Amino acid sequence: MNTSRRTCCIDANILFDFVAGDIFDILFLLPFDFHTSDIVANEISDSYSDKNLTQLGLEILTLDDSEVLDIFTLKQEHIELSVEDVSVYFLSRKHNTIILSNDGPLRELADSSRIEYHGTLWLLEEMIQDEILTPQDAAVALRSMLNNKRWLPRSECEKLIKKWKSEE
Repeated sequence: MNTSRRTCCIDANILFDFVAGDIFDILFLLPFDFHTSDIVANEISDSYSDKNLTQLGLEILTLDDSEVLDIFTLKQEHIELSVEDVSVYFLSRKHNTIILSNDGPLRELADSSRIEYHGTLWLLEEMIQDEILTPQDAAVALRSMLNNKRWLPRSECEKLIKKWKSEE
């Protein structure tokens, strides 16, 4: 079981995946310090208030005016990214953290900036490894994510579901 804590900046698409998988609260049992921007927290505010998110263990970082200006400048350089994605990249770079997102253009920017980057499937694997979820429960959650039309690589998901269901 992994006991060291790593800091991660999490994007809304990961949060929505875990809501769709009905394992949102369990995500925060991983040995990570999760944070995100107030811009991203606003994206999920219909499902969870800032207070709910912080109680679960998500630190919401409020961007000051100069940081927002920096984000909009970066956004002009990376038109393929949303403002929310750029805020995750900005905070990850500022605080030297892992990026958690499923966004392809954000992954490319992270790669080119040498920032560690992972997505939903990696998090599920980490939850199994740390014995937070059984492989079977991870398979059920991933199936629920797919059934709720989350944007995940279907063929890779199907392989993982089959693998996890067969593990005892």
